[in-house]
Amino acid sequence: METTDRNNESFVSGESEQLSLSHSSSQQLNDTSPQNYQPKTRGASATSRQKPKKVNKDSKKAKTKVIFNVSDTRYEVIRYVGRKLLGYKLVTEPEIEWDIFWTDNGVQSETLARMQPFQKINHFPGMYSLARKNHLGRHLMRMKKAFPKQYKFFPQTYLLPAEYSEFKHQFSKNKKPVTFIVKPEASCQGRGIFLTRSCDDIEPGEHYVVQRYLHKPFLLDGLKFDLRIYVLLAGCDPLRIYLFEDGLGRFATEEYIAPTSNNMENMCIHLTNYAINKDNPNFVFNESAKDNNIGHKRSLKAVFKTLEEEGHDVKTLWNDIKKIIIKTFCSVQPILAHSYKSCQPDEPYNNMCFEVLG
Repeated sequence: METTDRNNESFVSGESEQLSLSHSSSQQLNDTSPQNYQPKTRGASATSRQKPKKVNKDSKKAKTKVIFNVSDTRYEVIRYVGRKLLGYKLVTEPEIEWDIFWTDNGVQSETLARMQPFQKINHFPGMYSLARKNHLGRHLMRMKKAFPKQYKFFPQTYLLPAEYSEFKHQFSKNKKPVTFIVKPEASCQGRGIFLTRSCDDIEPGEHYVVQRYLHKPFLLDGLKFDLRIYVLLAGCDPLRIYLFEDGLGRFATEEYIAPTSNNMENMCIHLTNYAINKDNPNFVFNESAKDNNIGHKRSLKAVFKTLEEEGHDVKTLWNDIKKIIIKTFCSVQPILAHSYKSCQPDEPYNNMCFEVLG
């Protein structure tokens, strides 16, 4: 996650809404959790709880705290939120009993299988189907073949090397130069991305996800930008999806010009990744949470306000974003549900895993 600590704090304290999977009605998903799991009582026997000898001010204040295991995360903001904002008891030893476990790494099936019903962990096994570009591209293309009208929200995609011949054919059938954006299948923060107008730039055996480059993007202040939307997946069968009502707008730092042979290597024109643009001398850092409409990294609400001032229909845009999120999760839902049920076949509440995605 590329947000600052301040952004993460506002994420926790902000508002969210639950998305409905029904396109024909506004009825939201039912919460399949009839009750919240309570952590195990620690340090008191059943007899002492039933017949307390004495009650004083200290015992009234003493409450069982949620035990939050942070032994496998390097992010201080996670500890801050758990300790300061939520009042959890933090532990840093992996073997200590816990209620919530936060890890920076993927969750293996064996980990979920060993968990107790009251425990929760911040990843789903099988989430690579959504988090890796090549897997996500494969699932979206499969859904596009089955439902072409519903899955036309992303450009034509080629998974190399398997689809290299089909990708190469695009250059021979188009008389005008065609630009493609090439991404490593398992990378992030803009690393290894480049534009090309020739299949000779890619060796037949190399692993990439290639998409048709959208050369007429919507611009603000003459710059390309994207929207970082935050979503909480709270259950996979059925899907329970919550959408945070704020986020980020990330801006390129060079005025946009359609791709030419002279500018295709200038990633500060064509990419909006913070990691790419932050070192550009043009980058303007936002130093105040109050001025969230300034700089090359703005709040989502500030971007929406600008769009409204320019006469754009933000409500329709937001509804379209919701539909895209739901359709994306639907493309991988069978994989997530199968992985989850394989590990916890008798777990009835669909709530031992959760995942924050941005």
